[in-house]
Amino acid sequence: MGKSGVPDKTWRSEWETKLRKTGRNCWISGNPAPRLSLAVNPDEGVVSAIQAYILEGALRVGDPWNTVEKYAYHLCIWYDYLRYKGIEVFDADERHLRNFLLGGATRYSNVSSINKNIEIAWTASNEERFKAITAFYDFWKRKRGKRLRVFRGGSLADLDLNLFDREGRSAARAKRNFAKPALESALRQKGTPNPEEAEKVLDRVLEQDDENRAQTYYLIGSLAYRSGSRNVGISSLTVPGLLQGLKDERAIRAIPQYRSVLQNLHIEANKVAVIQALQDMKARWRRGFVYVQVRNKGGGKPIPIPVPIELCVEIIDYVCTHRADVVAQRFSKKGKVAPPHVFLSYKPEVAGGFLQTESISNYFREIFRDLDIDGSLHRLRASFCEEVVRDLYIRERAVHGRAWQANNIIEFARTLLGHKNPHSLEYYLNRVLNQELISGDPVLVDDPEDTPFIRAVCEELRGPAGKDFRVKFQAFCQGNALVPITEDERRYALF
Repeated sequence: MGKSGVPDKTWRSEWETKLRKTGRNCWISGNPAPRLSLAVNPDEGVVSAIQAYILEGALRVGDPWNTVEKYAYHLCIWYDYLRYKGIEVFDADERHLRNFLLGGATRYSNVSSINKNIEIAWTASNEERFKAITAFYDFWKRKRGKRLRVFRGGSLADLDLNLFDREGRSAARAKRNFAKPALESALRQKGTPNPEEAEKVLDRVLEQDDENRAQTYYLIGSLAYRSGSRNVGISSLTVPGLLQGLKDERAIRAIPQYRSVLQNLHIEANKVAVIQALQDMKARWRRGFVYVQVRNKGGGKPIPIPVPIELCVEIIDYVCTHRADVVAQRFSKKGKVAPPHVFLSYKPEVAGGFLQTESISNYFREIFRDLDIDGSLHRLRASFCEEVVRDLYIRERAVHGRAWQANNIIEFARTLLGHKNPHSLEYYLNRVLNQELISGDPVLVDDPEDTPFIRAVCEELRGPAGKDFRVKFQAFCQGNALVPITEDERRYALF
């Protein structure tokens, strides 16, 4: 036997903490968890400290399975390093992490820094290990209230990525030694596709031979572009969530036995009844959206996304046809239970059987690259955000004229789009102002059918025959007893 009860070198592999996989039919607390990573070693079996963190990321937060697995792998090595040193996992502090990285981040390193100025090779691998370990301790401190070892004012949960280049911060005075100069350059932000480019992306998605995949990714792209949903929200969209959003609508509740109708949506007559109610809702109350709860960025309380009625109708039809085909062919035929998610994977055994955020992003990355369009799926959401801000700007201008307030637009947009930081929306307002410097004053109408007529009148008033037309137009208004509405300091018209 070696140090701290560790077997000699020939037997070390049997002592180590390693990742194992659950069975493909594994369920945890009602959630599918096929092929879930398990951190196990011969002494403890499942290592509860690491496993609780894995479950948090894989089930509650819904991180991509490969990210969870990658972080768990680094934690297993860190855990064994501490076991080898005879240190309890929650007694570790900054000094132990620093020595761990200096020793190459291996299980059996004996490196101990004496000179506090010695440099750490801050490679991409070391940064990834650092993030995995500090995220683990942050979870235990913030989510579970665990008291951690404090060293010079902070625990491992409090460390920042700039720890090793801050002079005077405990033992870590060493500067990062980036091995690759490319790491020092900032990543360029993707562009925001304009409406024509967004439509071109969606058209390209529909061109692929597999109709099921074409419809799946067309709806995914449409949700980003037309409802402003984030990738994580689209991936987490479920059929029960969609049905609950429909139940909240007065027009749907007016359907006789609407609960039964929604539960049996696959029956053609029921599907037609729901679609007709949605179309009536839009025509009668001019409500353009159905609000559906999805997972929020970073977990926490779900947020609603506004799904346009036309898109909601398409999703309902998709659930009853293309999704139903995947359930029958990929799940039921193999004796598997399909997850409740709207967008299912062709590989039921992977990540619970539904499309993950990474798979969705990778698919659209290729589409943007092929079309030579600067953007991504997330930037399609940005296109939606920009349109929302543009609409709010025009409304604000119409109501307040020259006295319009940017803060009103930003705050309302923040509420609609689910942003925590209002400053992130200033970018869109600046783009709107740069793209469309409105000459004249906006006019709002209640009925879209009136819009082309109002625009035609405005164009004629501005045209070469504007003076003559103005006389005729004013005579028309007087002949129909239309009383001009005037207010001080306001030249715009609000319908």
